[in-house]
Amino acid sequence: MEIPAYSPNLNLIENVWALVKDELQNHYPKLYLMKGSDSVFEKVIEKSITHCSKLFDPKIHYSLAGLMINRIEAIIKADRWYTKY
Repeated sequence: MEIPAYSPNLNLIENVWALVKDELQNHYPKLYLMKGSDSVFEKVIEKSITHCSKLFDPKIHYSLAGLMINRIEAIIKADRWYTKY
């Protein structure tokens, strides 16, 4: 089974990145205006993302993992249904 590169319904990390982006926007709204060298910018981004990811309730990760299991089961079931006809 081939999965598209950006598939939030199948790729758990896409859902996590959406949450990180929301937190970045909330806590660092002017980050996109930052100027400086790439190495400085990379350090600031890494620090900001790390900070935002620590704000998540651990239950979010478990919820997303549970949803992923449900989605994969649905795909497997749909494939079996499709191949019958």
